[in-house]
Amino acid sequence: MSETKYSEFTLNFNPRFRRTDEQHPDERGQPEKKRPTLIGKAMVIDADGTATEFEVAAWGPNAARTGGPDYYSGTLNPKDPAWRARQLSTTIDGPVRNAIEGFELKQLGALRLFERTEADIQAAKANGKSLPRFYGHGLVLLPSGPRYVDLSAWYRPEHGFYSGNAPLHDPAAASAARAAKPAAEPA
Repeated sequence: MSETKYSEFTLNFNPRFRRTDEQHPDERGQPEKKRPTLIGKAMVIDADGTATEFEVAAWGPNAARTGGPDYYSGTLNPKDPAWRARQLSTTIDGPVRNAIEGFELKQLGALRLFERTEADIQAAKANGKSLPRFYGHGLVLLPSGPRYVDLSAWYRPEHGFYSGNAPLHDPAAASAARAAKPAAEPA
């Protein structure tokens, strides 16, 4: 009897992160590259049930230029070296089968994460909802081809890190969720 697999996404603030890595030269005396702010791992389940593991690294927060929320930009690199080589530096020119409306990444392995404030999370709890602290999307190469994944992670105080899931993006479910939202009240 086979065990059901679920996508996974874990995330934590990098204990080795330093804002001024220029002060800490590498072994050649050169300034270190800026270390990621967040690190973690993800396991994405493809439509056929194949699991692919990724290492996650994110830098930020970066200020949004268009008035949206601040974000973390990062990478989802496959743990398998051969799969990593296939994904490395690949840009998608055509459409992705499960594209996200109003959100576009072109580089395979890229991700964008957004962080909710504590006030937003507490306001949602008051209304009976549990919102993740981190949420966003990534574009990865899976056996079925390039796919978008939805990323979300809640803080787990009993473990001291953030965990959640990384399922394939479902355009039909996203459309249904948008249609179910109440209309905004006129100002």
